[in-house]
Amino acid sequence: MSGTRLSIWGDDECRRGHEATLAVLDDPGAEVQDPRARELLADAGAHVDGTRVRIPARLVDAALTSAPHSFAVKSRGEHEPLAMEQGRTWFGTGGDCLYTRDLESGERRRARQADIYELAVLSERLANIDFVMSMAMGEDAPAQGIGPAEFAALLKGTRKPLIVDQVWDSTELAVLRRMAALAGEPDSFIVYAMSSSPLIHSEGALERVMTCAELGIPVIYSAGACAGFTVPASRSALVVDSNAEVLGGLVIHQLTRPGAPFVFGATAPAMSMRTTSIVYTGPESMAMQQALCDLGRFYGLPTWTIGAASDSKTLDGQWAAEAATSLALAGLTGGTLVHDVGYFESGLQSSHESVVFGDELIGYLRAYRGGVPLDDVDTAVAEIRAVGPAGDHLGRPYTRKHFREFWQTSLLDQWVHEHWAADGSRSLLERLTARALELHSQPAPFELPSDVPDRLDDMAARAADRTFVATA
Repeated sequence: MSGTRLSIWGDDECRRGHEATLAVLDDPGAEVQDPRARELLADAGAHVDGTRVRIPARLVDAALTSAPHSFAVKSRGEHEPLAMEQGRTWFGTGGDCLYTRDLESGERRRARQADIYELAVLSERLANIDFVMSMAMGEDAPAQGIGPAEFAALLKGTRKPLIVDQVWDSTELAVLRRMAALAGEPDSFIVYAMSSSPLIHSEGALERVMTCAELGIPVIYSAGACAGFTVPASRSALVVDSNAEVLGGLVIHQLTRPGAPFVFGATAPAMSMRTTSIVYTGPESMAMQQALCDLGRFYGLPTWTIGAASDSKTLDGQWAAEAATSLALAGLTGGTLVHDVGYFESGLQSSHESVVFGDELIGYLRAYRGGVPLDDVDTAVAEIRAVGPAGDHLGRPYTRKHFREFWQTSLLDQWVHEHWAADGSRSLLERLTARALELHSQPAPFELPSDVPDRLDDMAARAADRTFVATA
């Protein structure tokens, strides 16, 4: 995608934000709870006092220099690899919703492991969904080895690049690499990790970060900051604190292995002081996300954002408005990975219909981002002259050629009232449900070799009971 993009911070503002971030990393620094990470930082010249680490600017500069500005994440089929770089934007689902809207009954229920597979199959079929996450945390998930179990379901459901966040240790990460290789491509996934605000890098998160660096698995590192709770209740404070947490993770990641692929987490949900709920799509959240994306552009790093999500509890007008607005804003940030497409209930619920709607919105946005090219403007002028005033262009070859370039919706109603009424006067949600059921009824879009699904399940089960000894 090229063309129009938004910005809140230009280079001067980004420079001021970066300088403020360096001041925070120097004082008070951060809690680094992994002893191996503290040793790496101490050896590199950071000031380590117990678990508190003060990171000097030169280590941040070195990490920003060594981190790659572009890399690719492969698919396992004919889908396009994800070019992870500034100027490219990819869209995908989210991870680990506790609830889902049942496609058959329309009722809210607890998510199950089977939903991971079904939503992955749906995502495989949707042209504008570029990467896939679990979208469910099954109530029937194993107590141990949730990540490998989710990963097996995703690998069976889609060949698109995957992003996983339910991974707990280095052994599981190595298992995921072997599972992806068995399914056709070891370099077809990214791992997501998050700091613990304020300014805490947990041992679990850092194990993911450092192991991914060692194995060459791309990692997303995002901040868990929440304005008014874990950071001061101001937009600038949240952006600076979040940036400090992400850059602190980047320093540790690059000290582990310089040049390892890294994605700058640029999400910024805020807590409502009235409801104490996390607000995914409020105007402040989207503005702070934009500023963080501007910092990512300033650093030249691929970025990770939220879009096509909603805080609504059901698929109503609020949901449609927030999904469309957040998708448009996220898609124009210049962010590289826009995730949580299809989320509602502030990240607690997913549905087939919301993912189908997200796919439609992405198609709309991509058509808009195509802009108004002038490469054939001379031909256009000649065509205008050929027909002249009061003429009719409907039957002209020029029109027949170019009208196909206009985006055609399959779900948004653009007919006259009589046609809409003859079609049953269906609402948007009714059309989305019908489309989702139609896709659900189709044969599986692909099949893995006959022995692979069982082998994937076996690897996941062995990872869960720790009988699997994995190697990189």
